[in-house]
Amino acid sequence: MASSGKFDGVDFSQIDIESLTPEIQQLGQGFRCVRGEFVTYWKQGRIQREADAYLCQCWIIRVEDALVGYITLLADKLEVEDTLLAQERVKYRTFPAVKIGLLAVDRRTKGLGVRLTEWAIDYVITKVTPIIGVRFITVDALYDPDVEPPYDASGFYEKLGFEFANPIEHLPPVNPYRTMYLDLKPLIEALAREELDEDQL
Repeated sequence: MASSGKFDGVDFSQIDIESLTPEIQQLGQGFRCVRGEFVTYWKQGRIQREADAYLCQCWIIRVEDALVGYITLLADKLEVEDTLLAQERVKYRTFPAVKIGLLAVDRRTKGLGVRLTEWAIDYVITKVTPIIGVRFITVDALYDPDVEPPYDASGFYEKLGFEFANPIEHLPPVNPYRTMYLDLKPLIEALAREELDEDQL
C-alpha cells in the first residue's frame, strides 16, 4: 500500500516514460522500494550495465530529479506443458516472448506499477510485434517465503490478465518466482479494430 508523502497528488498517467541514459542513472538517491534489492540494483549500476551489454532495455519515470520507478524488457521464450494454441492449429510448446525483467516503483507512489506494466504491454504491441514475431509477454513474479506473510507478486499480474505457465505449481515454488504470461493476440486484434473504426469515421 502506498504511503502518504512525497508523491501525493502526482498524476503519473501524465508523466512521460523515458529510456534509461547514463545521465538518468545519476537519479535514485532517495528511491524507496518495498523490495530493497531493486534499490540496490539501481544504485550499484546493475541496470545500466545490463542495458549497456544489450541484455535488456530500461525505461524510467521520474518526478523532477527523483526516480519513482523503472521497468526492464528483454527477449524471452515461453515454455509450457500444454499446447496453448491448439485451437489455432499450432502445436508448439515454446513461443517467442518479451519478458518484463524488473519492475520497481517507489513505495510512496500509487498506481505506478500498473502504469509501467500497461505501458510495456502497449510498447510491445505497437513497436515490437509489427517487426518480429512475439506472441506473449512473460514475467517471473517474485515469490519470497522468507517474510511473513510470504511476498507474492503474482496477484498484481493476475489483475492485469496474466496467467500462470504452471497453474498447478506447488507453493513455495522451487525457484523464488512463478512464471506468468499474457497473450498479446487479443490485444493486438482489439487495437486493429479500434484503428479500423477510427479510419471509418
